[in-house]
Amino acid sequence: MSDKQSRNSIVRRVGKALLRFMQQIDAVNEQSAQSSDMHQTDFRAICLLGGNNVPMSPKEIGHALGLTSGAVSALILRLEAGGMVVRKPNPEDRRGVLISLDKEAAARPLQEYVALHACYTQITDEFTSTELEVVARYLEALRHVTATHLTLEHEKLAGLRRRAKALE
Repeated sequence: MSDKQSRNSIVRRVGKALLRFMQQIDAVNEQSAQSSDMHQTDFRAICLLGGNNVPMSPKEIGHALGLTSGAVSALILRLEAGGMVVRKPNPEDRRGVLISLDKEAAARPLQEYVALHACYTQITDEFTSTELEVVARYLEALRHVTATHLTLEHEKLAGLRRRAKALE
């Protein structure tokens, strides 16, 4: 096999592995959310807040989860009603709020997330720092492209909504 064929084979292997991993993460999130009697978006928000370990603004939550401001507002209201999160004034922006996870209330849904994260950590420990640097660089580049795509799609939808409203 030539170097080009070998590289193409590896690129396909990486692409398939990444796609399968993303599909499995979605399935795990859905299964975990269902077992906790939650919507998948609510579960993802709890995992985000639990993984960050610091309060986040609604805008940061929306950006991280790919949600509109309206969807984030509804999400926060649901989580707040369930006792999973608490709103606190943002000390750096007196008009803003920060959302904190109530870890005690969210302990049950977070159990699966924490267990899976521990398995990921074990796997990560098997790689050298040099190997992890390559993986990190690759995933960060993919994340950047995906975030840019989401932003462009959001702007395109907003433009279409403005045009439709203007025609009313």
